[in-house]
This record gives sequence, structure tokens and C-alpha cells, in this order.
Amino acid sequence: MGILTLYTTFKEKGVFVVAKEKSGNINRVWEARSYVKKHDDKYNLVLVMRDSSGKSREASITKSFANFIDTNGTIVQNLVVNDITKLYNSLSSEKKEK
Repeated sequence: MGILTLYTTFKEKGVFVVAKEKSGNINRVWEARSYVKKHDDKYNLVLVMRDSSGKSREASITKSFANFIDTNGTIVQNLVVNDITKLYNSLSSEKKEK
């Protein structure tokens, strides 16, 4: 169990999903990772896109858990999806970052 913990902590670094996007001549690999600091209410989500040439771009968002939960304590999925979509669109656009 200790070896698995070390592997996930230092090698995977919080990655919880890896997805391949193939659309025409577009071949991309997407990675999503997240983390929460101890005793903090901020959720950190990082989205990384690697294209077929090996270049990678990264975007992240840090928000309080309260931004995604309603008064009944239920997660509002539309708010989560909107933020993830913004990250995805910022990375998948063809314009280059300065």
C-alpha cells in the first residue's frame, strides 16, 4: 500500500482522468488533476492539453467548494460543467499564448 501511495503522490501528481481526443487531424491528450490543501476550502482543478507535436498547455481554476454547492448541500452540476467548459475552451482554441 505504501508503494501505491508513493506512486500516486509523486508520479501521477493527482491526475484523476486521462482522455484522448481524435477529431480529423487533431490528436490531443487531456489530463485533469485536482488537489485541496489541508484545512482549506479552495478546490484546485488543473487541465493539461498535449497536442500531437508534444507541446502542452495548462489552465487551472481555484474556487471555494461553496461556489458549487446550493443551500441544501447538493452539488450544482451546471456550475461545475460551466467552469470545466471554460477551461477546455481556453486550451482548445488555436490562438497562441504569449
